[in-house]
Amino acid sequence: MLATLPPKIEFLGGILMTRLRFETLKTYLSRSAGLLGLGLFLSACGGSPGGSNPLPTAAGPNAILNGATLATATSHWVSAKCGVQVELSSDNGFYSIVLDNSGKASSGPEKWAIGPDSDSVTVGPGTGLGGFYWVSALKNITGSTSSQTFTANVTVETGSTNQSLGSCTFASAQHNLP
Repeated sequence: MLATLPPKIEFLGGILMTRLRFETLKTYLSRSAGLLGLGLFLSACGGSPGGSNPLPTAAGPNAILNGATLATATSHWVSAKCGVQVELSSDNGFYSIVLDNSGKASSGPEKWAIGPDSDSVTVGPGTGLGGFYWVSALKNITGSTSSQTFTANVTVETGSTNQSLGSCTFASAQHNLP
């Protein structure tokens, strides 16, 4: 059997609980406002010290772009371990160089698109490139132009045959490929 509290104590308990709820709400709101202010400050400050070349904030393929077009790109990516070089431009231009097992290089331009995931690139189709290797996909892209490195699972193709090269680490290199 529960004992009932005297009305005065019950009233004081109610005031105390209301005060606790108000203090919790006030703390939550002040922290949220602080985080919002910090986020606005950081987004307003983002960019390089000179201000003319903001640092990329994108992820996936958009974080590893080498320039506006293949002709105007100022860098490309090299994976010595996998024998692959790639260049991506913001107009969806893609250029790859692939070394086969005998050391013969195949190279050429294609177009890239995001997919099937937001951190992946599909390339091609490699029409008319039978007997010719090209990079047909970069999957699980992590890294960025600002970090000068990225990692991705690379697929190369010849004709209609795909071959996975597994996880390849790419380093940024100066000048464009074509």
